[in-house]
Amino acid sequence: MSSVEPIAVVGGGIGGLAAALALGRAGNAVNLYEQADAFSEAGAGIGLGPNAMRVLQAWGLGPSLQEAGCAPQRLIARHADNGRIVGQLPMGQSFITAYGAPYLTVHRADLQHTLLGAVSQQTSATLLTHHHLSGLVNDTHGFELQFKDKSNTYPAHILIGADGLHSAVRTTVFDKTPPNASGHWAYRALLPMHEVPQSFRQMDIGIWMGTRLHVVHYPVRGGEFLNLVVLIESPNQASQPGWDVLRSAAQITEDLKQATHNTYAELQDLIHAVNGWRAWCLFDREPLEHPSQMVKGSVALLGDAAHPMLPYLAQGAGMAIEDAACFAMHWKNASLSAEQRLLNYAQARWQRVSRVQQRARRNGQLFHADGLLRLARDTAMKLGGARWMDMPWLYGTSN
Repeated sequence: MSSVEPIAVVGGGIGGLAAALALGRAGNAVNLYEQADAFSEAGAGIGLGPNAMRVLQAWGLGPSLQEAGCAPQRLIARHADNGRIVGQLPMGQSFITAYGAPYLTVHRADLQHTLLGAVSQQTSATLLTHHHLSGLVNDTHGFELQFKDKSNTYPAHILIGADGLHSAVRTTVFDKTPPNASGHWAYRALLPMHEVPQSFRQMDIGIWMGTRLHVVHYPVRGGEFLNLVVLIESPNQASQPGWDVLRSAAQITEDLKQATHNTYAELQDLIHAVNGWRAWCLFDREPLEHPSQMVKGSVALLGDAAHPMLPYLAQGAGMAIEDAACFAMHWKNASLSAEQRLLNYAQARWQRVSRVQQRARRNGQLFHADGLLRLARDTAMKLGGARWMDMPWLYGTSN
């Protein structure tokens, strides 16, 4: 198969742009279809572990991301009820020494902008907005992609579904099973650092662990803003996809008040400093069990379309970026059929992403623990120290 035949990528988020960039760097033409009117990213902060940063650095994006983001010096875990420190993990230069790349915290829009800028410079990439996939028609040479409100169809020999949690590619080609509503909600906010209580103006990641909730905060945009997320188990609330779904400002304020009224005073001060919140219901899928869940014939899934996960390992974007690099690497092997190259990609990825999905769920249980599980967690963190909190299996190079 000629490298000049465009590969169709559906979805212009982080995973889709990463795939387009990786394939373009390998000399492949790509048609990237995004359903929105523009390439944009809803959300706030995001963590990029050394595993993702090594890939981004190899693509030449390290300097711009380091300028736009922050490199936290420590991860500090505390009890949400009394503020007591449970454990600390040195980051900063320690991560660069151990893993060959930093841990960065960035605004999602800055990551999206950086990827989009790099893809836009590739002459082999065609970016098409306002293309909402509605169906696929098989023909003798591949597919005809059908889009809503479009009279014409678009041919494709290879298709990558990078269209997120509610992937149209997945439901069209793989299965129509909906994702799992976790019963967890994320309340997110972005605060100018000068409005943040003084004790939180640090270049650290803070995690406050409580019963059925935890709070995460870290700096973004060169330390000018603090990203704040309150994560609450609330299984009785209506679970619907997307953000700000049926949650008014008054409802969000009441949710947070009920969930955090017994937490540490300093933490409550931080939460009360926020004037506007956005609420997300969190979804995932069962951990992958076989490569066939990522590839079917000449169609591949990537990122959240293949393996959505809870955010408790901060690896959703990282796994999508790894997927993109892995796909491009296996696609280079022109001695194999297209279907075999896609299958090799899935075989190389499914066990790793399945492990990350499982660990993300496990972290949610540990962060929200009470009783004996909380005691066991605290004891392990005390005895294991930074080694218990570090994750060489995830951040290291042998993945």
